[in-house]
Amino acid sequence: MYDNPAAPLAAGGTGSVLAYTGFGSIWLALAAFALIAVGTALLRIVPRKQG
Repeated sequence: MYDNPAAPLAAGGTGSVLAYTGFGSIWLALAAFALIAVGTALLRIVPRKQG
């Protein structure tokens, strides 16, 4: 596996091919989760008005 340079080519070319293998909804769900996590983290950091 590590000594054969042709193994990545046989597996699909490059590592970026993984995004185009039909798992688009998984990437969208992961991006949505990350954006929601960033938004909630920012809401915890930003000070709020009291009163």
